[in-house]
Amino acid sequence: MLNGVMNAILIFFFCIAAIEDQAFRQDGQVAGLDALGVVMYTCIVWVVNCQMALSVNYFTIIQHIFIWGSIVVWYLFLLAYGAINNLGSFSNTAYMVFIEQLAPALLYWLVTLFVVLATLVPYFSYAAIQIRFFPMFHNKIQWKRYLGKAEDPEVARQLSSRHRTSSQQKMVGISARRDGKAMQITREIDLEGQ
Repeated sequence: MLNGVMNAILIFFFCIAAIEDQAFRQDGQVAGLDALGVVMYTCIVWVVNCQMALSVNYFTIIQHIFIWGSIVVWYLFLLAYGAINNLGSFSNTAYMVFIEQLAPALLYWLVTLFVVLATLVPYFSYAAIQIRFFPMFHNKIQWKRYLGKAEDPEVARQLSSRHRTSSQQKMVGISARRDGKAMQITREIDLEGQ
């Protein structure tokens, strides 16, 4: 929740400070609320999807399609919504806001880039500190596998389900614990038979 509040504050104030009194268009006009809103929401779309990409450990094609595809869909929406002339009671200022105002302006692209970077740095730093100094159980397993020590009997014993805390065992699920217990009993029977 703190991450979401921090991102909202950073996006709002950075966008306001960058665009508020700048000559935004070629004829010297400043950006209106319509352009400011599009810039802010573009930053939100990028930040959310980039943070999802940072939190994924193993990418699949489906994840790529949905993460990067949602960014593409946002720009397609801007094109389609801006192409509708005279939206009546909905909006009379959104006509061509992306094509005429934002896309040609270098400031739009730079603000988007810098705001996204400014929100990803704290997120990435927190994730790196957590993994390095306060790793969760799955982080420890990933690190052991990365080091190639997962086959070591001592490491395997440390990673076994007997050494998990009760809160971690609750996260595993009933069927996984049942299957693990069945495998343990099978191993014990096989060892007694030998």
